[in-house]
Amino acid sequence: MEKVFEYGRIIFIKPDEKFVDNMTEMMNDEEIQSMLFNERKEITRDIELEWIRKHQDDNCFSLVDKETLEYIGNCSFNSIEDKQGEIGLVISKPMQGKHYAKEIIKGLIEYGFNELGLDEIIGIIFSDNVRSLNCCKQLGFEEYNREKNVIQRNGIPVDDVFVKLKKR
Repeated sequence: MEKVFEYGRIIFIKPDEKFVDNMTEMMNDEEIQSMLFNERKEITRDIELEWIRKHQDDNCFSLVDKETLEYIGNCSFNSIEDKQGEIGLVISKPMQGKHYAKEIIKGLIEYGFNELGLDEIIGIIFSDNVRSLNCCKQLGFEEYNREKNVIQRNGIPVDDVFVKLKKR
């Protein structure tokens, strides 16, 4: 387990093969997939191993609880251009509801602004992912764009909501 940095209760580590089974289970969860992708995907253990190996030298992190060393999920800066970074976050089912998201995003904000030298952090969230939208709003992110009807979920149109936080 190679630590990159800590924030609050979270240790941000390089993606670790030790957690490949946790990751595969998480990424195949139907509810989790519905908040990440436009359509259902089959994620194999080999696909996750490939992802882990591919992201050893970039800004993708696996997350573990500092006290228990339990796997929480993954987060990343999906793209960085012109001092702007896009964050992504996924938390495994057993670790949801334990108030990790806000702490993880705060850690990404601090890392992005202080270590990566970003001036702005953005995120793209499905409009029906109310918990994520509320979390980002509580942390000061503001909506700056919306793509209407990117998918339909149970016959209801869902938008992509674009949020951003500027360095102060």
